[in-house]
Amino acid sequence: MKFEFCPDFESMSQKGADYVHLEVAKNPSLLFCVASGGSPAGLYKLMHQKHEKHPGFFNRMRVVKLDEWVGLPAGSDFSSEKDVQNKLLQKIEIPDERYLAFNDQAEDPEKECKRVDAALQEEGNIDICILGLGQNGHIALNEPADKLQIDCHVAKLTDQTLGSGMIEKVGVPLEYGMTLGMKAILDSKMILLFITGKGKKEAFEKLQNKEINTQLPVSFLWLHPNVHVLVDESSV
Repeated sequence: MKFEFCPDFESMSQKGADYVHLEVAKNPSLLFCVASGGSPAGLYKLMHQKHEKHPGFFNRMRVVKLDEWVGLPAGSDFSSEKDVQNKLLQKIEIPDERYLAFNDQAEDPEKECKRVDAALQEEGNIDICILGLGQNGHIALNEPADKLQIDCHVAKLTDQTLGSGMIEKVGVPLEYGMTLGMKAILDSKMILLFITGKGKKEAFEKLQNKEINTQLPVSFLWLHPNVHVLVDESSV
């Protein structure tokens, strides 16, 4: 695990973009795992700028979505789907045939997780996995628990996750999310973990203890050989 401290959000985002653009240049058809939320938003903006300057740069890249809420009304502005579409996928013109995602309107979320798991096995290991850090130490929606799930699964959301500012604005009660499991994340060839935003300091300090604990899912990234932790020092 390599910690890279950046003075602000912009420089953190640029560092992430440098890694992504280098890897795509080497392997244009790589599998990119896209995360929603504010932490990678700067990266996605820079990827859009790259696309505008070099329109064919991402025209072979494959994308898988990291997670999705369960129980949102159709077309909700708060879905992970809408977030990643608006911030990245539409901006760099990723078509449906190169995109694997949880359906936020799936009638059977458990069955939907099995579908995504099977499709991901067909696609192969993720090449670049984008992650943010949850206030409680979760990655994707792998929440603190006595046991962590290997495969894609329906996750019961913790009170701390449910109490985050974004979820409080949703307007409907949420209890669950669909998420990639720990195996897909740890099988990724490269992981970029963005640490920025309010309320992350305690989880970040625990991560630096080099102790692996299921109550701090992000700590399992210590087992991975190629993790870049990109830290916005202005926020932590």
